[in-house]
Amino acid sequence: MFDVTMAHAAAAATVATDAGVGGLILEKAGQYVLIIAFFGSIIWFLRFLYGPKGILRDPAWDRWNDQARREAEVSAQDADAQAQAAAPHKASPTVPPVGSRSARSAGAAAPSDGERR
Repeated sequence: MFDVTMAHAAAAATVATDAGVGGLILEKAGQYVLIIAFFGSIIWFLRFLYGPKGILRDPAWDRWNDQARREAEVSAQDADAQAQAAAPHKASPTVPPVGSRSARSAGAAAPSDGERR
C-alpha cells in the first residue's frame, strides 16, 4: 500500500512539473525567457536609479554632459568655418575653360596627362 501511494505521488509530481510555471522553468526556452526578464528588470532598475532624471543621479553628470555637448557643437561650427574658408571661390588656373573643349575638332590629338578630358 505504501508503494502504491509513493508511486502515485511521484507520478502526480511529474505531471505537476510538466504544466504551468514548473514546466516553464524546466524547458530551455523558458529558462532563456526568465534569464532575459531577470536581467532586463535589473537594467530597468539601475536606469530608474541612475539614468537620465534618475532619483540617485548626481547632478554633476548632467553638467558634464551639457558642457561636452556645447564643446562638440563649437568644434563642429569651427570645422564648418574652416571648410568654408578653405574652399576655393575661383576656378583653378590649371583647369582649361569650358569653351576650349568645344573648340577642338573631333580629329584632334588626344589630350596630354596634364589636361582634363
